[in-house]
Amino acid sequence: MEQSEQNSANRTNTLIATAVAAAAILFWTLFVRSSTNNVPFSFENWVDFDLFNPYFLGFALQEILIPLALVYGFSRTALFRRIVSETAVPPDEWRLMGALLGIQLLVFLIRLGLARTTDDQVTFDLLIVLVAGLLGGWRAGLVAGLLATMLTGLSDYLFWDEDPFSLARYFEFAVLKNLDAVTAVWVGTTIGLTTPLLQEQRFRPPITAGLAVGLVAIAFALMLYPTGYPPFYLNRLLPNLLIYGLALAAVALMVQNVRDEASRRLAETAQLELAQANLNLTQTRLALTQAELRALHAQINPHFFFNTLNTIRYFVRTNPDEARELLIKLSEIFQRALSAGEFVPLQDEISYVEAYLALEKARLDERLNVIWTNLAKEWLDTAVPTLVLQPLVENAVIHGVSQQPEGGTIHIVINRVADDLLIQLDDDGPGFDVAKAMANGATQPNPLPEVVRPSIGLRNVDERLRMLYGDSYRLHIDSEPGKGTRIVFKVPLEKETGD
Repeated sequence: MEQSEQNSANRTNTLIATAVAAAAILFWTLFVRSSTNNVPFSFENWVDFDLFNPYFLGFALQEILIPLALVYGFSRTALFRRIVSETAVPPDEWRLMGALLGIQLLVFLIRLGLARTTDDQVTFDLLIVLVAGLLGGWRAGLVAGLLATMLTGLSDYLFWDEDPFSLARYFEFAVLKNLDAVTAVWVGTTIGLTTPLLQEQRFRPPITAGLAVGLVAIAFALMLYPTGYPPFYLNRLLPNLLIYGLALAAVALMVQNVRDEASRRLAETAQLELAQANLNLTQTRLALTQAELRALHAQINPHFFFNTLNTIRYFVRTNPDEARELLIKLSEIFQRALSAGEFVPLQDEISYVEAYLALEKARLDERLNVIWTNLAKEWLDTAVPTLVLQPLVENAVIHGVSQQPEGGTIHIVINRVADDLLIQLDDDGPGFDVAKAMANGATQPNPLPEVVRPSIGLRNVDERLRMLYGDSYRLHIDSEPGKGTRIVFKVPLEKETGD
């Protein structure tokens, strides 16, 4: 009862603090509006309004990639793992602030150089502020927001003011009366106050992305109110909403990947302990497989994500229609990775693979050729294990086709054989010596050779097939150096959906 009352009091205090922060930024916006001499509302000011401009979207992608890459690098540290796994010690809060402030300062220097080169900026410097509030609460969000405010004001001052530097003018006009800068404090504080209310939900990509989009949209409304030239913000609104939504979803996926890696280590430790105690090995392997399946659902390879964003950024400038199609494909990848159950219809698995291949085709162009041969179109509603084909295709792209300067071809064949659905995947990549790989320390019956499982995905497919249908349904691999690779597996047609 006391714990429940304490939680209720904490929620009440948080809501009050959030309301105070909202009132403060609203008051500040009114103050800026009343203290500036902007021109009155006129339709002539809206002449330059362009709801969607591929030029701005391209710049937004360019500006967000570096800070997002820095956050990804930080996510590989022990400090990040302790923070997201809730095993942090008290000094870690200060270490987190120090790390994020360092990243914020580095991002400022990079953005300043980029702005000097391009003579323009599209996104506002909010990514590290949002990450700080998401990971460290309102204190970290407030501190990161204050630093972002000072740095944004300095950037605006250096960019627009040609007079000799004046500290008083910098604070008055570039900071205190500059909502582009001041809103960072409110964004960081608000997301830091909001995330404890969401608890574990804050690391779900749709929730995290929605929260970021909502805060950025309100920040734009605050910036827009006192301005004398609305198109400056309106032209940048959609690119900022899209980019920050995707960026924060990627950060949430990074958190989930780190947590799933920790879960997998715990599962592996449990497997060893259970084996030493002579407990049931099958139960142990099943627990590990299920943990890896959760990791596979949450995992979107960051390198694939960054490569895809770079590809989209290129097409934004050269072929906006193609860029929009690729964004739709990327959205499908996110949606499937986050929402798939244990089984899906064969058609859904094919559609997911097609979306993945469309993104890789845009990156590799003529180096990647794909051939589909579906001889079982009447069985498209058959339930198959989720993510049973995509990891095999990804392995063929990364370790087969893309390893050759001239590229190569992937051939996917789907057919019914007796009471089974047979799926065969061929690539003409460099191949490998299966016999040699099988002789290197095999400790399990019929194991996948280590050389062909660069990620948990391929091993996960093999182990799930065995657990669900028995060893006769494992992956069959045929490969020789210089002669490509063939992977074959079967799924019984009578298996029903287990979502």
